[in-house]
Amino acid sequence: MLVYGRVPRGPLAVLKETWTGERDLPTGLGKPVEEYLQDLREKLNTAAQYAAEHAGKQQAGYVSRYNLRARHKTFHEGDQVIVLAPETGGKLCNKWQGPGTVVKVMSQNSYLVDLGTNSTRHLHANKMRHFVARVNDCSVINECDVDFANVVTPMPTVVSCDMPSKRVEEAKIAHLQPEQHRELLQLLDEFHDRFGD
Repeated sequence: MLVYGRVPRGPLAVLKETWTGERDLPTGLGKPVEEYLQDLREKLNTAAQYAAEHAGKQQAGYVSRYNLRARHKTFHEGDQVIVLAPETGGKLCNKWQGPGTVVKVMSQNSYLVDLGTNSTRHLHANKMRHFVARVNDCSVINECDVDFANVVTPMPTVVSCDMPSKRVEEAKIAHLQPEQHRELLQLLDEFHDRFGD
């Protein structure tokens, strides 16, 4: 009704109308309605089987790609954890908070955690991480963590004082016309902060 603005007539409605005499059968009908509906049911069953097989294969592929780097997390009672919880800004502003203590293991992936506010929260393992206290550093993420991929320290960039036009090899731009050559070097010098080597 929402799509067509009227009640759609399906195969069973057509069959009922032909049996009750509300609709005349066309003279050029190749097979009886019962036989046609039986064939239609077999074709739909075959199509559903093919769809289920292909959907199963695709879903297995999606699951394997999604869980490629997933690891099972387990916590025990008394473990120190940090919790990914929403801030006061709303549900989209999540922040790692804690440390808290695992009070009770509810199931394989759910835990009761006390965050020190005299209340416990029921949390899934995906929203928890082990808290490792350090002596020298207060940060939670360390270089051994693999949840955030590799922690890479940025290399210091060497800043050269001369303009980019001085560092361009003449052989690389020898194919340009003299006017194009001059315009390119002017452009590089004018926007030297936008171009790297």
